Amino acid sequence: MTKRRTIAVGVTLGAVALMFAVALGIGRLGDRDSSPDTGTTNPNTGFDPSSQYFEVQPRSFPVTVLASGELEAKRVVEIKCQVDGDTTITEVIEEGTPVAEGDVLMRLADDAISEKIEQEELQVEQARAEHVAAEQQLAIQDSQSTSRRGAAELARDLARLDLARWEQGVDPQRVRELRLLLEKAKRNVVRSERDLELSRQLYQEKFISLGELEDDEIAVIDAENTLATAELDIQVYDDYTRPMEHRRVQSALEQAQAELDRTIQSNQSEVAQARAQLQSKQRALSIRQTKLEKLREQLANTVVRAPQAGIVVYATSIGPHWRRDSPITTGRQVKFNETMLILPDTRQMVAALKVHESMLPQVAAAQRVEVNIDARPGTAVQGVVSQIGVMAEDGGWLNPELREYVVRVDLPPDFDPSLKPAMRCSGRIMVDHARDVLAVPIQAVRSKGVERYCYVASSNGRRVRKQIIRIGRTGESLVEVIDGLSSGARVLLREPKPGEVDRS
Repeated sequence: MTKRRTIAVGVTLGAVALMFAVALGIGRLGDRDSSPDTGTTNPNTGFDPSSQYFEVQPRSFPVTVLASGELEAKRVVEIKCQVDGDTTITEVIEEGTPVAEGDVLMRLADDAISEKIEQEELQVEQARAEHVAAEQQLAIQDSQSTSRRGAAELARDLARLDLARWEQGVDPQRVRELRLLLEKAKRNVVRSERDLELSRQLYQEKFISLGELEDDEIAVIDAENTLATAELDIQVYDDYTRPMEHRRVQSALEQAQAELDRTIQSNQSEVAQARAQLQSKQRALSIRQTKLEKLREQLANTVVRAPQAGIVVYATSIGPHWRRDSPITTGRQVKFNETMLILPDTRQMVAALKVHESMLPQVAAAQRVEVNIDARPGTAVQGVVSQIGVMAEDGGWLNPELREYVVRVDLPPDFDPSLKPAMRCSGRIMVDHARDVLAVPIQAVRSKGVERYCYVASSNGRRVRKQIIRIGRTGESLVEVIDGLSSGARVLLREPKPGEVDRS
């Protein structure tokens, strides 16, 4: 807790220092006393700050934006709990440990998941057996349906053949037989009557006996009776037997066709039911298998491995203070999708610099930046602007009106393995380079509202006059003068003394 307070205080003091530096830079352009520093000639500006005057001449100087911030890892991975529900940490790596990709970072309780997997494996086996049974039942149903349909089609075909046989064979044959019997009966009557007539003549002539005559008479009666029977048989066949037999074979064919239709419909229904049962078992098996796979994934998720190289940071060590009351440790409960660890890859660091909103328009991607890290005093690192923040950050309760944007600067990869996230740094962003332009020191420029002016020495060098100017690009110590001054003019670096200003 003491270490965290120290870091928080350090960050706060850094912000205060930055605000003071910004206020100091702005104040140099304001209406206040500005006593020049003493020292030697500045190689970047070409003037001695201990001198009272500065001669305006074309000069070249870098146009930079100064900002401060802290180091960050370019690639940061949040490791969240992927186990459903609540689970318990059984093992966790020590915070701050460097890890490689694939290293075990944490283990979570897996007893309950292992038990669920065993139960689900039994359910999967049962579902697989039911699925196989449903497949077999469908195959049996398909076979039975094929057999029943074949039998029904055979019965229908036989009935159709029976109808054709009756229409084309049995019926014509029966008609011919009856007509033949009728014809024979008619001829037998004619012959019997002729024989009887001859017998009567022979009897009169006493050539035959009375009994023989009577036999011929009886033969005539039998022939007439046979003729009547043949005529009646034809009438009965035409009126009753023939329609009845025709209707019987037609009805047999219709019933066979109807039975075939019923068999097809029944087969379709039974096969559809068997197929639906199979699909249901397939779906049940798929659900069980998916659940088992998910449980196995959950079991695998109880072993948390590093997705990349980096340094282990507990999620409870950063963010809101209330989270720090329940630090990541063995025995702690974690919830699904809760962030447990942060894994910054320190092989590629970036400097997150906070740039004031007034200076942000000068900053662009790919600009060179000279970064100074507090942990590496006296050694500047060259970087490149890679990202410019979209949303501004305010100054908090200390300065709620302050608006700053985070500019991220890529540093050379693997240039210092000892660097850690949140180390303080500052940067000089090279936004432009003014070449052969009239320039004056920043402390020579005064402002009143939107008006900018300098005090220019008179020809006799005893007094100064106020000269309105229009400024352009600004460096660390020089500012470009676009209009109002000419080469050779001498500007006062300090505040004029009473009576020193020529107001004529």
